[in-house]
Amino acid sequence: MQNNNNNTGGDNDSDKWLTAHNDPVAGLFTFSSCMALADLSADGDSKLIIADLGTSTNNMKLKVYKGTQLSSENTLIDMPTGVITFHMDTTEPQLPAVAVASGSYIYIYKNLRPYFKFTLPTLEVNPLEYDAWNQARDDMLDVSLLYEILDSLRHEVGECGLTTRSQRFLMCPDHQTQ
Repeated sequence: MQNNNNNTGGDNDSDKWLTAHNDPVAGLFTFSSCMALADLSADGDSKLIIADLGTSTNNMKLKVYKGTQLSSENTLIDMPTGVITFHMDTTEPQLPAVAVASGSYIYIYKNLRPYFKFTLPTLEVNPLEYDAWNQARDDMLDVSLLYEILDSLRHEVGECGLTTRSQRFLMCPDHQTQ
């Protein structure tokens, strides 16, 4: 790889990268597992697919960008945790489908339209988490104590060991003022 910039200084790693687009107010909130690149139209142009967590529980969207422009948007009902693309048939041209893991479902989009929904089997809720929510419901725990219990449980069992409800609650920045 040849460095073709006009910088006559030393071999700096930052000289090898090009900032193609920078938008500090784009307002995207996502995880690396919720992004994918795919040629969704079989036109040789890859699109950026992002499951955006939004800023609250009702702003979650599956967004598709062509270049720097938003070209498609679908509302997601629950918090997304992963996005992949895959080929589900052998017809030509081969157009990939998009799978989005969201809540207890896997949503399949074909041609960026909802196509199929897989329901995942339910998992047992951790008894300590269940008890903490019940105590909070019965006003035996205040919000900050509930947060402390769930946070220590998260460190003990890991993020995946908690329900989506608890994960969302722990993400909430104003848990002490609720």
